[in-house]
Amino acid sequence: MKGSYVLLVRLPEEQMIRVGGRGSVFFPGGHYAYVGSAMGGFSARVGRHLRESKKPRWHIDYLLQKAVVTGVILCEAEKRLECTIARVLKSRLDSIPGFGASDCQCKSHLFFATDARVMESTVMTTLDSLGVR
Repeated sequence: MKGSYVLLVRLPEEQMIRVGGRGSVFFPGGHYAYVGSAMGGFSARVGRHLRESKKPRWHIDYLLQKAVVTGVILCEAEKRLECTIARVLKSRLDSIPGFGASDCQCKSHLFFATDARVMESTVMTTLDSLGVR
């Protein structure tokens, strides 16, 4: 299976986190949704995100050193949908500018809410509205 995915992540408290070449980035404590793609297969990509021991490669790897994955939503598809999902989430949630979007024109691929229910409901409503769940 391949397609796009959304990682649901909880960061217990606000903190500055060094994100590779971007330097230190401020992250409020709360709940995050990271939108990515796994065109080579969900098992390898999502499995890597869930491993505790790995060399940081992508922006999300740096956040996951401090945060906990609370859920994974898979959106099986033959084409990349992460930018479409990210554009809709950007209109509904706060985001961390430039995060996870260095290889596209999106403003961000990481979205934030203080409440877990708001985050989950917004993500699910967005995926349903796009017909990708």
